[in-house]
Amino acid sequence: MSSGKIQENMKRGLIWSGVAILVLAAAAWWIFKPQVVQLDRTTKLTLLGVEYGRHHKFPALKTTTRMRGGPTSFDTTNDTLVVWVLQEQKSVQRYGWQAQIYDRAETAVVTSWARNIHQIRQDADVEAIQLDAFPRRDNKFFMRFMSYDSRGEHLSKGHFVISNPVRGKFFEKWTPDPLPNTQSNGDLAVTLTEFAANAPLPYVRNGTSKNDPASKCVQLDFDIQQKRQAVTNWRPVQVEISDATGNEITEYINEYRQNGQREGYFYQWGLWPNEPAWKLRVEMSRTSGFNDDDLWTMQNIPVRAGNQQDVWNYWGNRRNADAAFAETTINGVHVKLFPAIQYTTQNYFNGRNTKVVSVIFKTNPDAESAGMRMTPLTVTDDQGRTLHNQGASWGGGDYQYEYPASGDIQSVNVTIALHKSRFVEFAVKPAQP
Repeated sequence: MSSGKIQENMKRGLIWSGVAILVLAAAAWWIFKPQVVQLDRTTKLTLLGVEYGRHHKFPALKTTTRMRGGPTSFDTTNDTLVVWVLQEQKSVQRYGWQAQIYDRAETAVVTSWARNIHQIRQDADVEAIQLDAFPRRDNKFFMRFMSYDSRGEHLSKGHFVISNPVRGKFFEKWTPDPLPNTQSNGDLAVTLTEFAANAPLPYVRNGTSKNDPASKCVQLDFDIQQKRQAVTNWRPVQVEISDATGNEITEYINEYRQNGQREGYFYQWGLWPNEPAWKLRVEMSRTSGFNDDDLWTMQNIPVRAGNQQDVWNYWGNRRNADAAFAETTINGVHVKLFPAIQYTTQNYFNGRNTKVVSVIFKTNPDAESAGMRMTPLTVTDDQGRTLHNQGASWGGGDYQYEYPASGDIQSVNVTIALHKSRFVEFAVKPAQP
C-alpha cells in the first residue's frame, strides 16, 4: 500500500475516532447531566444526589458567598433515604411545595417535604427531603412536586428519576386478615367492615387528573361498640400505615360524606398496593361523654387586639409572646393557656377577610406523643354568645383554635377536654374498590 493511501486511512481513522469521542462525550453528558425541574417561572429544583443511612451531611457546593446558615448535617433514628435538592429562586415571594413519590407504574403516591434546609446564598438553599416511604421493591421511582401559591396548587410537569438504594433486598410478605375484622382495646371493640385502596377522592383536586394517584384515597369504615353496645361517641382520627418492606406513614382520617350523610371514612395517602398486606394502627378518639378528670374550664380569659404574627410568636416561644394566663395538669400532661388574640385573617373558603379570636394552648409533653387528644368543647364571649370553631392549627404541643367574632370582645370562657385515645391494629389487603 502506498504511503499516500496509508496517510489517507490514518486521517480517516483520526476523524472517526474524534467523532466517536464526541458521541461518547455527548452520551456521557446525557446520562450524567443534572436532573432539573422548573417548578414555576422563578423556582428551579436540581437533584444533587441521594443518600441512605443514619448520618446525613449536606453536599458541599461552590459559592462566592459564605455558607449562610442552617444545619450542615443531621442524624435519623433508622436507615433513611434522603434526597438532596438545590432550590434556586429568583423571586422574593416564596411559596411552599411538597415532594410526591410515585412508583414507575404510577399505582400510588406518598408525600414528603424538606425537613432540614441549609441556605448557601440569598437566593439558593439545599433541601433535605427525607423519605419515610418509597417503592422499595422497584429499581427506580419518580419524584414530582406539588407547589402552592395564591392561585392554588400545581403539579410539576417534570420529575426526578431516583435510583432505589435498597433494590434487590429480600423482603418478607405479610398475610392479611379477612373482613370484617374486630380488634379490641379494653371495653372498646372496633370492627373494620370495609377497606379499599385507590378509591376516588370525595372531592375534586385541582392540579391533577382524576386518574392520577394524587387524586385517589383509601376508603374504610368501622362498627364501634363499647361494653358490647353500639356507640357513636368514638371515631377514628388517625392511622399509621406500614408494609413489610419498611415503609411507614401517618395520615389523618376524614369523614366520607354524600348528600350530607356519613358514608364512611377516607384518608390520603395509601402505600403501594402490590403488597399482599398493609398493617393499620388506628387511633380512636372520644367525641363526647368525657370523664370529669379530662375537663378544664377557664373563665374571663383576656382578649387583646393583635395580628397573625402575634399568634406565630407563641409557636417560636418568642420573648414578646405573652406569659401564660393559666396552667394546670390534666392526665399527667401540663397545659398552659395564653391570653386570646383578636385579629383579621383571610377566610380560605370565600377569600374574604374575617375577624377571629384565637385561643392558644401549649402542652408538655405534646398530647399526641402521650396518646391523647385535645378537644375544645365550648367557647363563649363576655356577652354569653357561643363562638363556633372555624379551624385549628395544632400538633407537637402547640394548639391554636380560631373562632369568628365580628365585634370587639374583651374576654372569653373556654372548656376543653384532654382525653386518652384507644389504639387498635389490623392487617388488611389493599384491594381495589
